[in-house]
Amino acid sequence: MKKKIIQTSRKREDIKIATLYISKYVDNFKAQTMDTIRWLKISESLAELGYKVDMITNEESQKIIKISGNLRRLPYSKFNWKGYSVIKTLFQEGFHSLEKTGGQNHPFIISKTTVVGRHNNPSVHFTGWTRWRLSSIQRRMNNKAKYITVLTKESAMLWSKEYGQRKILIVPTGVDKNIPEKGRNPYKFKEKVVLFTGNIRNYQQRKVNARWQEILNTIGKHLSKENIKLCFIGTGDTKKLNKSYVTCLGSIENKIIWDYLRYANCGIALAEGSPQNFESSKIYYYLRAGLPVVCEDPIPNKEIVKKAKLGFIAPYNNNAKMAKLIIKAINKKWDKKQAINYIIRNHTWDKRVKIYDEIFKKSFKIR
Repeated sequence: MKKKIIQTSRKREDIKIATLYISKYVDNFKAQTMDTIRWLKISESLAELGYKVDMITNEESQKIIKISGNLRRLPYSKFNWKGYSVIKTLFQEGFHSLEKTGGQNHPFIISKTTVVGRHNNPSVHFTGWTRWRLSSIQRRMNNKAKYITVLTKESAMLWSKEYGQRKILIVPTGVDKNIPEKGRNPYKFKEKVVLFTGNIRNYQQRKVNARWQEILNTIGKHLSKENIKLCFIGTGDTKKLNKSYVTCLGSIENKIIWDYLRYANCGIALAEGSPQNFESSKIYYYLRAGLPVVCEDPIPNKEIVKKAKLGFIAPYNNNAKMAKLIIKAINKKWDKKQAINYIIRNHTWDKRVKIYDEIFKKSFKIR
């Protein structure tokens, strides 16, 4: 008599994933800051592969919102961690939110995190109570998560130094493979435009944000002499920005920001300090739009600017030199098409999510 063969393999659609990053209540979820953009794009990419994905949000409406065939936004109040094969938390806040539901003992938690560590480290730019709180959550995360995800190899090395060797995934920020068709120039200026995008309201890094505003004021003053306008797009308290030298355009949703990038003449990225273990996510977006980049040397992912051959690396804390490189970048003829193709081949969200897909296929015997 033949033995009955038991089929143990599964399909992606059998795997239900919750992605969790809770902050304050919102009226409608909008991907405007890099942390929420990253959250949305990874969730979308997992859903496109066939996994059933719920983004656990804290929306006032408390309604389940279907985004696509496999992707939903589920209110935090309706979230039950027991109903998921995988819980993916974003940064310390996401893991802390999972703890509040009692879900920290789920057997398959993947926790993306900044690396703060228990000891003072010159590459970590968090201080005081904030650093203590993040470090405390991080220690608990290390004890409970099946995998830890970081953005750079520098962060992975610091994590290993702090907590020992374990399953660490390096998953950098990605960028959209397909973007909207080119539209009208959104700028109303005659001058050429240099763009800085980001968040300068981050209460966790007040010193970094203050430094960035001082640098933007100084660089903006240099550029104004050359009839070049420096613009800031993002969130934050802009009171420390000198409006004579920096034009604030406010926060712009990810899906409509592309023409602001396309019609700018140069994008800049500033380091948190020297050294630094955290990447600058904006670089991927600048390059995807074909925008030349000038970034400070300590930024770990500066190498993609070199590989894309679309920009310059500036020495740290040298505003005059950075201004000169920005002017040089504006006036140089670049092969933007090859730079865009390089980014599409190597740094889109579908490339990033393959790392998770390979783990799930192995862990859940997905055929």
